[in-house]
Amino acid sequence: MSGSARAGRELDMQSADTRVAEPVRAEPSPNGAAAASPSAAARVPHIKQLTGIRALAALWVLLFHFRPELIEAFGFLYPLIPLMNVGYLGVDLFFVLSGFILTFTHLDRMVVGWGPRKIVAFLWLRISRIWPVMMVMLLAWGLYLAFLATWTNDGGFHYALQPGRFLAHVFLVQAWTTAHHDWNPIDWSLSAEWMAYIAFTVLVVLLAKFRTQLSNRALVSLALLAVLPLVLVGIGFQDGSDLMWDGDKIVEGIVPLRVLTEFVGGAIVAVLVLRHGLTARLPWFLRPTVVLAVILVAIYVIHLNDPAVRVRFAVDWRINGHLMWGATETVLVVPLFLLLIGSLAVSGRDVTARFLSTRVLVWGGKVSFALYLVHWLLLDLMRRLLTSWGLVDEPSAWEFRLFVIAGIVGSFVAGHLLHHRVEEPCQRAMRKMLPRSIKV
Repeated sequence: MSGSARAGRELDMQSADTRVAEPVRAEPSPNGAAAASPSAAARVPHIKQLTGIRALAALWVLLFHFRPELIEAFGFLYPLIPLMNVGYLGVDLFFVLSGFILTFTHLDRMVVGWGPRKIVAFLWLRISRIWPVMMVMLLAWGLYLAFLATWTNDGGFHYALQPGRFLAHVFLVQAWTTAHHDWNPIDWSLSAEWMAYIAFTVLVVLLAKFRTQLSNRALVSLALLAVLPLVLVGIGFQDGSDLMWDGDKIVEGIVPLRVLTEFVGGAIVAVLVLRHGLTARLPWFLRPTVVLAVILVAIYVIHLNDPAVRVRFAVDWRINGHLMWGATETVLVVPLFLLLIGSLAVSGRDVTARFLSTRVLVWGGKVSFALYLVHWLLLDLMRRLLTSWGLVDEPSAWEFRLFVIAGIVGSFVAGHLLHHRVEEPCQRAMRKMLPRSIKV
């Protein structure tokens, strides 16, 4: 492997991205809006395509992180390089989806009788969704780092095991500063989500007013304005910065800007869908298949015609002649994520919606949160094994390819086990701990 490729791999390992939203439920009332009754809202059907797209978003992030080894081992994947290089946008898709889902599911429930009890109940339900798996993976990373610290006697691993940073992860505030990703490097997005959840407990009142007092045009304009700051800031980033990094430092304020703008944008789209119901008709050019095609075309066009090539650390990271940095201008597709999620919700018969509703993708959506949290550990282990076996410079060897496949398959297996053995039972147990008097 060339020096630039090796440097690129090291840089890629520094930055990691994602997040997951929970299944959406919706109940149209006779006038197309969601019912205000919490008991009724709990009985509404599951919108499978919005679970299925979680699988694609998680896979996008996974391919982004595994892409150096995948491209080296499997040359037939070269056409996917532009798409894999911007896989960090899967996190942005999750943030938009999260805002949409929570608003669509909880707006009426939260507004009726809104107060401290409803806020506590809502936040407890969110904690039950993300904290148990996050904590299990945090401890798994601690054991892994402790083993590496003992085995290698590398002071860097000792430094990584800081108790203060561990507590920051426990309380989900680890990404509220510009500290580097540590312990589990990719659970920063859960910290960002927690920030959005807290903001939602107040924002929900404003969203309810938007629903009754603003026109459709005003809501569309507000949704676009919500994500505009991120688009403008993102265009100024270096290529390969993953919308997070300035060199080896996290840009101050980028995490709250990134999550809150996209979360709010998704929430406003949910208000529109609640207003018109799940049977709203869209013109052909606003349907999911067309929107998805436009997103893919935009990513490839921007990659091939990058208007401002300014790569991170000035490292021209290429594998077999293919540039491995994602063009920062692809942040322009973030507003299209708003349209994609909204159109998917109301277009159940669209070919893309049907594809996302298949059993495999719905399963992938359910395990996507656990998959996201576990895959970086498998990736790091795979890379260390490749190095220790002397295969890192032999990507054409069948052993190298087997390690890469094992890393990806192992991520899915571990994600499935985490989902069924930790995520689901812990979520049920924590929900039961919430007094009936304050349930949302």
